[in-house]
Amino acid sequence: MKMWLYPLWVIIDVLVALSTLGMWIAAPEYKTLCVGLTVFALTLGTLLAFIRWNELLVYIRSQYFKHVLYHVLNMTLVIGIVCVLNYLGNRNYREFDVTIEQRNSLTTQTQKIIEMIKSPLSLTVFAKREDWKGILDLLKLYEAQGQNIKLTAIDTDTRPDLVKEKKITQNGTVVIDYMGKEASFVISDELSVTNSLLKILRDEKIVLYIVKGHEELSCRETSPEGISELCAKLEAQNYEVKELDLAKTKAVPSDASAVLVLGPISGYLESEAKQLKTYLGQGGSLYLALAPAFKSEVYDNLTVLAKPYGLKLGKDVVIDRTSTVQGSEATIPIISSYDPGHPVTQGFELRTVFPLSSSVSVIEGNDAATILAMTSAFPGSWAETNLKGVTTGKAEFKEGEDLRGPVGLLGVGELVGSNATSKDSRFVLLGSSSFLINAYQNQSGNPTLFLNSLSWLINDEGIISFNRPGVEEFPVILSQQHLHMIFVIAILLVPIVFFGCAIFIYRRRRLL
Repeated sequence: MKMWLYPLWVIIDVLVALSTLGMWIAAPEYKTLCVGLTVFALTLGTLLAFIRWNELLVYIRSQYFKHVLYHVLNMTLVIGIVCVLNYLGNRNYREFDVTIEQRNSLTTQTQKIIEMIKSPLSLTVFAKREDWKGILDLLKLYEAQGQNIKLTAIDTDTRPDLVKEKKITQNGTVVIDYMGKEASFVISDELSVTNSLLKILRDEKIVLYIVKGHEELSCRETSPEGISELCAKLEAQNYEVKELDLAKTKAVPSDASAVLVLGPISGYLESEAKQLKTYLGQGGSLYLALAPAFKSEVYDNLTVLAKPYGLKLGKDVVIDRTSTVQGSEATIPIISSYDPGHPVTQGFELRTVFPLSSSVSVIEGNDAATILAMTSAFPGSWAETNLKGVTTGKAEFKEGEDLRGPVGLLGVGELVGSNATSKDSRFVLLGSSSFLINAYQNQSGNPTLFLNSLSWLINDEGIISFNRPGVEEFPVILSQQHLHMIFVIAILLVPIVFFGCAIFIYRRRRLL
């Protein structure tokens, strides 16, 4: 072999060996390629050593080799320590979020769900390798938070057999395996992951019945006056949503986790109201959302259902003049004041909109109820009993007739079961059916508040929506001169300085 070829082959062997090491670390799933490179590097190294075996023995016995070996051992020791620290770091993954809005942390709701995982749970990602980073960055937060969570990534390009076996059809599909149950979903954000975890952790199916037959709000209605968006969120939570016509039944179905009466226009028959009363007496839960009763007698047999829970719906319309400052009308209160102690509104800071609302108050002497959302204080707001004055735009507060602010708009109540076997019954009373419609779902915290109150109503330990704060942006404006300066310092100056220091140290050591 020519003299100049031997060093070239040595360099090639070293590069192949380093590449092989990198492949085993970064892409162990390419097993055939990794094994092939390993065999090639070892074979080539053995052949090169055999060709210069005599020279290699002389070199090994030299003083220079001992000096080199000393430095190699030191470097190996340092690299070994770094590798051990890296291994321990991976085994004990920790991450600190210093952003103001905590965008790189899991929500408290998600953390509660993770605490429910008592047995080993595996998350297997099926995605192309180039799409791994964003997916794994999110899922590693779950793995770090839960000791029983194990994360695995599969490259769909290299394992078509597993893709076919698991019936994967979309890139970014995550398969969850927990206690013999398996479910899959396409990952998009934290909510999609947490909802899927909650789905597989539930032992029972949650069935929600929405009453129809009185021109109530409908899930089928996709216009701004419908509630299709809220229904879609419920179904995404693995809640089964069904319709219920009380005129065609003798009792509320036994599988009902809760019954929702949302914005009826016509009144209920006594037989229909009696079915709801019987259902509540058996430990059922009811969500009642009503528009202001301009015909006060229409909803009497419904509002009376809230009385045992300590809740009362006023025959009035809430006026909040402070809403006009925020660009709204006085009959559309914009709310930012909530009960901080109740699970539904604890830590809740989003703005909500209650269009055309009646007051919700606690019956005096009853401690089973809580008002969750309320208007500003008087004289900014009050509950107007002169409905005619509201329709003509001439509403004025009258002492002794109207209710001073702050006025309640959403209330909840609970009746604890009489014995250990009986169920607790819960009630949510909302004074505005328009609060739920599609028109107010995207620009406010209405869906979050509704879904959280529904989660409490059915005594669900999980979550439905996240209360994420808005992102405050503080843009840094850089001029062209600043950009040039950054380029010169980062790309030119810093490397030149380090390279110069290296040459100086090298020459200094040569002179010693």
